[in-house]
Amino acid sequence: MSVDAAHDLHLDAEVAGPGKGRSVGPGSLIWTYLGDWRLFLFIGRTGAIQNMHPGVSAVLEAKSVVFKNPWARVMGSIPTILGTVYDAPEQQTPKRVSGFHDGLSAIDSQARHWHTLDPEVFYWTHATFVELIVAINEFFGTPQTATEKDQLIAESVLWWQPYGLSERPVLRDWASFHAYWIRNLNEVLERTPTAEFTLRSPRAKVPAPPHVPRLLWLIIRYPVMVAYLRLSIALMPPEVRRVLGVRSSTAEQHLLRTFGWVVRHGWPPLPERWRYHPRARAGISRERKHSTSHRDSRKVALRW
Repeated sequence: MSVDAAHDLHLDAEVAGPGKGRSVGPGSLIWTYLGDWRLFLFIGRTGAIQNMHPGVSAVLEAKSVVFKNPWARVMGSIPTILGTVYDAPEQQTPKRVSGFHDGLSAIDSQARHWHTLDPEVFYWTHATFVELIVAINEFFGTPQTATEKDQLIAESVLWWQPYGLSERPVLRDWASFHAYWIRNLNEVLERTPTAEFTLRSPRAKVPAPPHVPRLLWLIIRYPVMVAYLRLSIALMPPEVRRVLGVRSSTAEQHLLRTFGWVVRHGWPPLPERWRYHPRARAGISRERKHSTSHRDSRKVALRW
């Protein structure tokens, strides 16, 4: 994987695939990229795309604190999603995640009834994280090849299965996944109230993120939120910007390309502990310890 591949990390661990008790493991593309801190550059972008699905938005409007404290949703959901990949299989994190959504339903302004465990709705949120791995590499890493994208989609099926939901909406190759993605961007997504909240977030009285002093946040809130919103819009697919009625200027796109070049070349040499979320690092550490406790010490490359 060119630049990223030059910084392979070898883990003494077994590739845990089908029949080995987990969805994806060391050596997989999902394991390699999902816990990367670069994920957080996309929170606004991916969150907006999720929330533009009318079913997701309807339930959030009815059941979530997203309007009062968006950090609570981000800080609560992202580590748990990472846990579906990096937690030990016996923790059954995917089952707990689907359990969190049991019983959550809502009726939207058009009298459509939605349930979060409807496989079609749940798969959309799953798909946004799968596409996020492609986007991380597209903007801030080395773009994935067609073969790697097919591998990613095959892995995403294994990632889906432990949720215990129907596989009816699940796609199994990149061509069909990409067609599904574009179709949803053009035909399903709407300018929902939760997506609109993202657009007005710099003017909203968003509370301070965890560990940020309240006084400091009062000073930096507006410029930080504006910068993050503009980054999120610049990262959005054109179809999403069209639905939202927003645009990214030529200057912003140039800044994004420059920023992308800096991250692309500056990220791989950083120490592993700086590049990975603690939930991911815990999984990586566990797999190392597991591998050294077995006689079979085959090396599995965790490609950057």
